[in-house]
Amino acid sequence: MFAGLYVERKSLMHTLDPRSKLAWTLMVVVASISTQFNGLKSLPVFLSTILALTLSGLGSGLAALLIFNSLIFLLVSTLIWAGIYSTQGGVLLELGWLRLTDVGLLVALGKFFLIVNPILAFVVFFASTKPYHLMWTLEKLKVPHKLALTFVIALSLMPSMVRSAREVIDAQKARGLALDKGGVLERIRKHIPIIVPLFSKMLTDIWDLSLVLATRGVGYGKKTYVFEPSWRPRDTLFLVLSLAFYGVVTAWGLGLIML
Repeated sequence: MFAGLYVERKSLMHTLDPRSKLAWTLMVVVASISTQFNGLKSLPVFLSTILALTLSGLGSGLAALLIFNSLIFLLVSTLIWAGIYSTQGGVLLELGWLRLTDVGLLVALGKFFLIVNPILAFVVFFASTKPYHLMWTLEKLKVPHKLALTFVIALSLMPSMVRSAREVIDAQKARGLALDKGGVLERIRKHIPIIVPLFSKMLTDIWDLSLVLATRGVGYGKKTYVFEPSWRPRDTLFLVLSLAFYGVVTAWGLGLIML
């Protein structure tokens, strides 16, 4: 239950120190913010996250799944920014009220990558970092032990909560509950038979978890770790290469250098 988003693999990303992976994730976020107004400049950051997914053993198929699920956001982003920048740049498409320019398309792609790139980076980080090491990393960053433990437990329980919600929905549908019929208020009312048993199960799990943590003495005394990650030369190399790559991309996005 406490595996959470972590996926057991033997890959390069799994062998790296969690601190170097966290620094890489933050660099992806910064680079995505600096290039958010130009999708062409955001593209190298996106490709780097795909490479990280491959190096983590998760494969590019997961990236394709995440991107497919975010296509609606891409469409909405394109429509919004195409309208805002409809008078700037060369016209690529003009269909009724829709006027898409090259500037509007680049901004729309940049905003799309602004959301997708950090999501992919955090997926790599959490999927390649054990919850045990994640809490160790947070405490090394001076995060209070109880706060770090709460965050890790909440993150670890997310897949279990999603699975429980799916089971409750399937059970209620088997009893004849039609969630896709009726008006808005009717559909909201139909979700009550789902929310009540789901919350009941969650409270039961939380109570059991609190008893387990209490019997193990969590919150009393100083927390120690038997297995601690160690910083290796590969972490230094990974961090230096990441700083060089995302530093150039960030400077390019801010207009400090021309490529």
